[in-house]
Amino acid sequence: MSTDRIVLHSAIAPAFLAALKSALSSSPQSDAPTLVSEASKSRVQSLVTSSLAAGAHLIHGSVEAEPGEKPSSVRLAPVIVGGAGDEDPLWTEEAFASLAACRVVSSDEEAVQVANSGGYGLSASVFTEDLRRGFRIAKKLESGAVHINSMTVHDEPVLPHGGVRNSGWGRFNAKEGLEEFLVTKTVTWKD
Repeated sequence: MSTDRIVLHSAIAPAFLAALKSALSSSPQSDAPTLVSEASKSRVQSLVTSSLAAGAHLIHGSVEAEPGEKPSSVRLAPVIVGGAGDEDPLWTEEAFASLAACRVVSSDEEAVQVANSGGYGLSASVFTEDLRRGFRIAKKLESGAVHINSMTVHDEPVLPHGGVRNSGWGRFNAKEGLEEFLVTKTVTWKD
């Protein structure tokens, strides 16, 4: 549910990216986030290097080993990549890492089209000053959940949670989650 893809309107992209880079650079010195395995780290590094070779550009971070880092380290500092294409695996696959791909668009329609590209749809966020506009966009997004002016990592036990497309089947939480454990049976009769 963490953010893998960021779609920015061209009117706010420069300011947003500057603020994002500043926030990532000013965090206290600590160890980079840990990935689940060396294979996972290698996969993420490959996603980034392939994307850069295909014409994307690095906005923040690096997948190169840090000075003094052990070769077997599973840590990877946050990486932000811009300009990944529609077919780029960095854009179409879930990373499960501190990695995000950014795309800049010029309209709401283009934002929806770009956000709906790829096969996944677990959680999305729409940030806007116009709540009605946010709801219009949310209706068009192919996602199990859309959070307006809130982060993608958002799960409440009273709301059903689950994805669409390649992000899973069914729901958990709430009444719908309980119903996933049941098998509905129809019995008919005639006297």
